[in-house]
Amino acid sequence: MVRLLPLALALPLLAGCAANAMEASNSGADSLSERDERRMAALLDGKAPGESQPCINTRPTTQTSIIGNQMILYRVGPIVYRNDLDGMCPTLRSESTLVSQRYGSSQLCSGEVVEVRDPHSGASFGSCVLGEFTPYRRE
Repeated sequence: MVRLLPLALALPLLAGCAANAMEASNSGADSLSERDERRMAALLDGKAPGESQPCINTRPTTQTSIIGNQMILYRVGPIVYRNDLDGMCPTLRSESTLVSQRYGSSQLCSGEVVEVRDPHSGASFGSCVLGEFTPYRRE
C-alpha cells in the first residue's frame, strides 16, 4: 500500500500536466501563420463556399495544398475543396506528403485516414482524419 500512495498522488499531477499541454496545443489550433493565411487567401481568392459534402472525386488531377496543421485544400479542375481535418494533426506541415489507401476508387471521403510522410525520406509521421469537403467555386 505504501507504493500505491505516491502513484495515487502522482496521477492527478500527470493528468493536470496533460490537460495543460492539450489546452496549450489547442489554443494555437485555430491560428494560422501569416504565410499560411496568404497561401489560403491566394487559393480561395474570388471563390465562394458551397455546401459541404462527404466525398470528392480526385480525378482528373488533384493539387493538394496543406494549410497549417488542420486544413487541406484540394484543387480538382476549377473547384477548390477545403477540408478541415477532424481534429488537429500536429505532424502535418506544408511540405508533408499525404498518402491515402484507396482500392478501386477515385474518391476521398470524410472519416478516411491519410498518412503523413516526409517527402524526402518517406518516413511516416502519423496520420490525420479527413473532415467534410467544402467546395469553393468562382463567384
